[in-house]
Amino acid sequence: MFQKVLLLCIVLTWITHNVHGCSCFGFQHPQSQFCSADYVFHGRVTKETFIPGPPDDIGNNFAVWKYTFRIVFKMKGVTEGAGQEIVVETAGNSGLCGVRFTVGESYILMGRSSGGKKSIGSCDFIKQVSSLSPFQSIYLFTRGGSSYNFNCRRGCNKIDPDSTGCKYEPVKNDKLNICLAKNALCKRESGRCRWVNNEEC
Repeated sequence: MFQKVLLLCIVLTWITHNVHGCSCFGFQHPQSQFCSADYVFHGRVTKETFIPGPPDDIGNNFAVWKYTFRIVFKMKGVTEGAGQEIVVETAGNSGLCGVRFTVGESYILMGRSSGGKKSIGSCDFIKQVSSLSPFQSIYLFTRGGSSYNFNCRRGCNKIDPDSTGCKYEPVKNDKLNICLAKNALCKRESGRCRWVNNEEC
């Protein structure tokens, strides 16, 4: 009887440690993610380090993955220059929005900074350059009037259902939103923000 009770306790402990749900707030436009991110950069993973939680943390709820990135191109919130390295942390449990990266691969990250630490999660913008549309590449890697960076600073950072000129429904993962994400830029023109390059959508 004791063994059955012990086994039940172990199973319940394992379940409670692993029942998590990483829920993201809809399908955000990349420009919204850029505007709200604390840092944005393109970098290559050079090192992966796993920091375990306490011994009883069987679900890795307190564990952390640390990834060292060598900067290829910085876009926002990064003081390190090209060729220098920075460390980005993510939760050790995917149920807590933790993500895994492949050493040697390059990624574009838009994440958060707090207390001098940079973090990333599965709800954040994580892309490889090869997966970007031609328009997205321009918006990310340039700094002029046709860039996310410039238009965020010009106040075109409200991209949601209540926006005046750049309406976007984050809860709908439909063809329109995907098309706007791949092609359109919310750009300030004639004193207001409006979509450009959205003709196909």
